[in-house]
Amino acid sequence: MIEPGLTYREALEELRAIHARLREDDVDIDTLLEDVQRAADLLAFCRERLTAVGDRLEEVLTDFE
Repeated sequence: MIEPGLTYREALEELRAIHARLREDDVDIDTLLEDVQRAADLLAFCRERLTAVGDRLEEVLTDFE
């Protein structure tokens, strides 16, 4: 679950940290599923955020024309 107030930048930083952990030679199997689930949640959050910003930019640019 994504906590309220999380920013896109914070989500991206956390995704990078998870990615780094998963690339290690000695991945902690006890937290692997947890990390992958958190990454999936963060990716969904980032996708939604990017879509919302893209939609809003289209509105602003259409109004600008």
